[in-house]
Amino acid sequence: MPDFATPSSEDLVSRRRALKQQRRMRNLQNIWQIIAIAGLAGSAIWLVKNPFWLLLQGHEQVVIDGNTLISDKAIHTLLNLQYPQPLFEIEPEEIAEQVQTQSPVAFVQVERRLFPPRLEITLQERQPVAVTIPSRTASVPESEWTPLNHPGFIDSEGYWMAQDTLTNLDQTIDLPDLQVRGFHPRYQSEWPELYTAIQASPVPIAEIDWRSLNNLILKTELGPIHLGIYDAQLIDEQLATLVQFRTLQETQDLPAIEYIDLSNPRNPAIKITQAAEDER
Repeated sequence: MPDFATPSSEDLVSRRRALKQQRRMRNLQNIWQIIAIAGLAGSAIWLVKNPFWLLLQGHEQVVIDGNTLISDKAIHTLLNLQYPQPLFEIEPEEIAEQVQTQSPVAFVQVERRLFPPRLEITLQERQPVAVTIPSRTASVPESEWTPLNHPGFIDSEGYWMAQDTLTNLDQTIDLPDLQVRGFHPRYQSEWPELYTAIQASPVPIAEIDWRSLNNLILKTELGPIHLGIYDAQLIDEQLATLVQFRTLQETQDLPAIEYIDLSNPRNPAIKITQAAEDER
């Protein structure tokens, strides 16, 4: 049979003492847990408010990729970041818009990286395909720069870039040989098709003179080519007609040509110089 003997007073005192000790240990553990949790929470809040480990200390923490025409220095100038700069205070969308509106780029992506803290900027630049020569020489403020009064470049889509925006150009980059005079922003929608036709021309074209709306002039090795009013539906036929004039360079005693008129490609004409007409 089990022993139900009444414990002695010494046993009761010992048990009470053990229970008190256990409660004291549990209380100490709870207090230390509360202190530890409070400390971690406080540290987390402090780190969020004072993220010293998420500060951009200088340009070396801004990684730029995809730029060949625009220098890193020029892009850093556009960013206008003050260092040290908290990473979480930088808005990638605002930075991307700022770079895209103030430099000749077609695409900008900006991302924040935490480990290690850095800002990554990926660019897709607009590649110049032609140089624009201003028709006017008057000095104007930067806010009023246009291809008519300031030198610049055009890309294949007709986007015009002021020459000054391509600061610190990479000297290994070959700038385009094609020149354009009289380019106007209203020609942007017509430029892609015209440029494609120029690229496919059987005779190399060195310059496009668009100063007159009534007569688009091309400078070639054959001499000036007058196309009349630009017509996207005629340009390919007009340029294809140039093939038949290539033999003129081999013709002996050919009078000096003032220009070739291709305004009607099915009935081309050659205008000789006045001196040659007088001799005749």
